[in-house]
Amino acid sequence: MKESYKKILVAVDSSEQARRAFQEAVEVTRRNDAHLYILIVSDTNHLGAEPYAVDHIVKQAYKAASAVVGSLEELLPDDISFTSIIDDGNPKAQIVAYAEEEKIDLILMGATGTGTFSRLLLGWTTAYVVNNAPCNVMVVR
Repeated sequence: MKESYKKILVAVDSSEQARRAFQEAVEVTRRNDAHLYILIVSDTNHLGAEPYAVDHIVKQAYKAASAVVGSLEELLPDDISFTSIIDDGNPKAQIVAYAEEEKIDLILMGATGTGTFSRLLLGWTTAYVVNNAPCNVMVVR
């Protein structure tokens, strides 16, 4: 186990488990006097509609993601330094890639997300991140 974590990433969506992961991430960030990265990735990986429809869907997804991040930012205590990232694409790949690029020390995320199938098992995104992340991953239930 690392002595301390300085760069903590919390991957969120609109699920209750993601909100719990966010709350845990705030506490871990405070205990480690770290910087918190809040990442939300809209899953646009399988869009196969007309280009104008895809553009509209991506804009709506960005708007929804912005609302989620905004609501979480309002909950942050003043003593937590943070960076918010809103992205789109394949969530599991984007989370791992961001952790690699930013040299993240710890990722926190919910056990399952908002996807239909991910509620049946340990979330596919979570399982992928646990197995492919360059750092420790804390799964919050």
